[in-house]
Amino acid sequence: MNEFELIEQLIRGFGDLTEADFIETGAGDDAAVFTVPTDQQLVVSTDTLVPDVHFPAAAPGELVGYRSVAINVSDLAAMGAEPLGMTIALTVESLDGDWVERFAHGVAVAAREFKVKILGGNLARGPLNVNVTIHGVVPRGEALLRSDAQVGDDIWLTGRLGATTAYLKNPAMPQTSLEALLSQRDTCATARYFLPHPRADFAVRLREFAHGAIDISDGLASELAHLTKGSQCGASINLDRLPVWQGEKAVEVLGPDDSYELLFTANRSHRMQILEVGCATDTPVVVIGNVTSDQTVSYSLDGERVSPRPGFDHFS
Repeated sequence: MNEFELIEQLIRGFGDLTEADFIETGAGDDAAVFTVPTDQQLVVSTDTLVPDVHFPAAAPGELVGYRSVAINVSDLAAMGAEPLGMTIALTVESLDGDWVERFAHGVAVAAREFKVKILGGNLARGPLNVNVTIHGVVPRGEALLRSDAQVGDDIWLTGRLGATTAYLKNPAMPQTSLEALLSQRDTCATARYFLPHPRADFAVRLREFAHGAIDISDGLASELAHLTKGSQCGASINLDRLPVWQGEKAVEVLGPDDSYELLFTANRSHRMQILEVGCATDTPVVVIGNVTSDQTVSYSLDGERVSPRPGFDHFS
């Protein structure tokens, strides 16, 4: 099978994932043409995934495919945006049809879960590399931004931190199917590492209440620094409130830990509404601190100040 035959096979395999009312021209042409709904703004994010940086080089194709989509959906969730469609560029050393087809299966499973269409992409020869560009929409002027946190806001966190930290202590490769692993995503740190759970539905409903927001892709300490810098404010975090995976310690998961959970701020008068949104979308969510005016970030544990490790940096 040559490159073009494989591409045609993959497009056929995606089926209705390449079709939608907003898609004028999709997979199979030189570029995609789609229509942005009236009164909506386009939200675009791109992520590159590199072996042994963003996923183990020996990981099965379906887990790489799913993870590639999920972390991009998480970027849209951080903006309060609803996913529309994505393009996927895949570079591989050879046309190992089995690995590429399994990768496509993982992409398809994630695309269906997060209701995002496949607009097209590219297949090239070279060292393994995945690039996903995702497009979403948000009502005009309603995007959640890093620059909108307000002094006095609660600081909220979805889910738990530390799945990556736990997995990397014993980085065994899963010996089960993608579907079986999905059923363990909320109880098994290895499953959660490979199959992140972006809070897309929660984020769309959150727009009414949240101010500043960001997703945790490099670690809480790093993301909170971005949020407070963007909003020209500070933060006080109580680590006694921080939800972590079983066996992990709060201080240890503040540094490099790509949990793809949401960190956001909101006026404390909206606590009940936010908890109701969490309940309606099956999203655990908790207040872990508050926004301050002094433009410094402090962390406390058992009443004592602690210092976190820095977050992940590609060039450090």
